[in-house]
Amino acid sequence: MVIEQVWEESRDYYLNYQKRLIGELLISPVGSIKRRKSWGGWFLYLHKRKGQGFEDVYLGGESDPSVKKIAEKIENRQRLIRELRSTKNALKLLKANKMSRALKDFTDPLRKLLAAMERLGFFEAGIELVGSYCFKVYQSHFGVEWFPLRTIDIDFAVPIPYKGPPTDLEAVLKELGFRQEFCTDGTIYFEGNGLKIEFLQPRKGIGTKGRLPEVKELSTVPIPLPYLNILLDNKLEVSLRDIGRIALPSMPAFTLHKLLIAPLSERKAKLEKDYIQVCAVAKKIFTDSNLIDEVHRIFVNMPQSWRKKISDSVQILPDFVGDCNVDFSILLSNQK
Repeated sequence: MVIEQVWEESRDYYLNYQKRLIGELLISPVGSIKRRKSWGGWFLYLHKRKGQGFEDVYLGGESDPSVKKIAEKIENRQRLIRELRSTKNALKLLKANKMSRALKDFTDPLRKLLAAMERLGFFEAGIELVGSYCFKVYQSHFGVEWFPLRTIDIDFAVPIPYKGPPTDLEAVLKELGFRQEFCTDGTIYFEGNGLKIEFLQPRKGIGTKGRLPEVKELSTVPIPLPYLNILLDNKLEVSLRDIGRIALPSMPAFTLHKLLIAPLSERKAKLEKDYIQVCAVAKKIFTDSNLIDEVHRIFVNMPQSWRKKISDSVQILPDFVGDCNVDFSILLSNQK
């Protein structure tokens, strides 16, 4: 069942995350930073336990770059400890099959993240919330039927070229409790608060060769995903309470994009979940003639090879979602 898959994926994520946190703690300096003013300015000391008491180890001047790096590592240790506690709590909840409680725990960090992105003009500049959290907005705002989903990953699509305001993305997310990590291919993601943030960019061709383009305005290298322009070219804006207006793809664009990417080999583990989301959104689309028209408009303007892949995807969908009860031939041909 999909809900069991969700729990298993979440458990595996947290176990791996826990191992990485422990590894970082083992190499992090123990203690805390103390500042003392003396002739010539402020100086930093490492305050740590020694035997039954404590000692202060002189590090150097506060403005010294090498001292700043040491101080950041020491202060980072406290964040790692908090993250480790949070991860252990999440694993306890998962072990007790209390996913709904665990998901609520992440609401506040997510809302702060979206509010910050709205305030900085990211959504106005074309960035969109995509993936499972986009689906969650469809559920809460447009009445798409409920379905349990994994909410560890937060995905944002970035238009290329990006024409938004220059922003130090790493600094912004660090303030919100997320730290920057690197994939082996040079792409960047962020982790923290029990969440993983990924920025995506349209992938050209069947694969990416050579160095991936950096979005210099954001100082990041988004992860390439095929057919992403379908989402970026068909935007929907939604107003969320206490956050503001965010951008996400329209439901017709979401449905067609999912049908395209679901059978991809790299998404094998997510195939069933992709198709369940397709069916849930498609059922809602069938209740609105304007949405049906939009599906057809997007579909007929696609390359022939894409349309064939979507038709082939529709054919295998019933093997994974037996109770979908959506006639996609009507939806794609616009025979209302």
